[in-house]
Amino acid sequence: MQKEDILAAIAEKLESMGVTGIIESDKVRPPTFESRERQVLAELEDELQKVMESVKNDPRLSGLLFKLANLHFKEANLSRAIILYEVALGMDSKQVHAWINMGTAYLMAGEPKDAVSCLSSALAMQPDNIYALVKLAMAQLELGDYDNCILNLEVALKQNSTFDKALVGKALYLAKKGDRTAAIACFNNALKANPSSLLALTELGKVYLSGGQYDNAIEVLLKAVEIDHEQPYALATLGDAFYARREYERALYYYDRAVDIKFDDPGLWIRKGDAHKILKSYSQAASAYEKAINADPENAEAWSKCGQVMLLLSEPSAALEYFNTAVTLAPNNAEIAHQRGRLNMSLGRLEDALSDFDIAFSAEPSNANHLYYRALILEKLNRNPEAKRTLQIAMSLFKENGDQARAAECSARIKRLR
Repeated sequence: MQKEDILAAIAEKLESMGVTGIIESDKVRPPTFESRERQVLAELEDELQKVMESVKNDPRLSGLLFKLANLHFKEANLSRAIILYEVALGMDSKQVHAWINMGTAYLMAGEPKDAVSCLSSALAMQPDNIYALVKLAMAQLELGDYDNCILNLEVALKQNSTFDKALVGKALYLAKKGDRTAAIACFNNALKANPSSLLALTELGKVYLSGGQYDNAIEVLLKAVEIDHEQPYALATLGDAFYARREYERALYYYDRAVDIKFDDPGLWIRKGDAHKILKSYSQAASAYEKAINADPENAEAWSKCGQVMLLLSEPSAALEYFNTAVTLAPNNAEIAHQRGRLNMSLGRLEDALSDFDIAFSAEPSNANHLYYRALILEKLNRNPEAKRTLQIAMSLFKENGDQARAAECSARIKRLR
């Protein structure tokens, strides 16, 4: 195919897919299947890569790359989308929507600083762009820059007091600041402006859930799922609400639906694993945690939880391997180090256990439990003077934390060591 024909063919395919303009984050998700049309476009994109140098001066190219980036973004391929946005903007830096979408992609990828940079570039060209103002505010909220966050939201609302995305942003700001009542009111104002706002419904559900208002959470989240039955985070949050009500089978039903749609999110697999675990379906729990590891091999929580369930399956050696990886990935995580310490203790690996409890206490010096177990190990190693000193410190910490029962337990052990 001729170079010009490749560009024309890509343009035709993209036109039929409607990937222009600003991409909304709640519409981003991996495709459940790849259509023949999408396969053809992927082949054309590969061909374009081969001839990129020879067509770099074609005036159509930057716009095509922007649309291709949008397509990858909608399909949740954030890294590929960001690369294409950068190339497109390198050719034509005045594409405001490209800056906004790249900023949103960075925000979804957990890179709020890069998001701020992109969105600031968009606002440098269009200072009143209401979408860029709201997205910038959300990136600032992630960074804890609350003053600039609310400033940009107020500028957006001054332009349009019923802009639902700005109202949702303000509600998220209020929730982050701890004003749940004002946040709920703001979410409801957003829903008055746009009753079909998935973001407002989902985030309102989360606020209700965090406040223990489970029935209210379920009510609004069911509305969100009714509007879009393939919105994975609305489904997952609905699962969380049923989990909080101890309706674990129902929670699992919604987690299953969520992971079927967003199968590359380790957090969703972990929630599914937790539901299986509490239902004592340990093999299924292990399988779900393994899927979380496959989705993100550097997720220490997934490795740790897999270790926990291996213990429940009476596989301590396998459990230790999972905990070893978890500690390597999160060397300052007190909980994971403590869990491995307990396991090493049960396996008779006392020096290793002692090291684990030292790591845990270094990471969390206010937790007397780490010291208590450290003392138990020292007793087993016949290092009684050290054990006694450790118990004395633990006892003081338990008293400071108001745990008189554990303090008394330490006192009793100290007396036995005399």
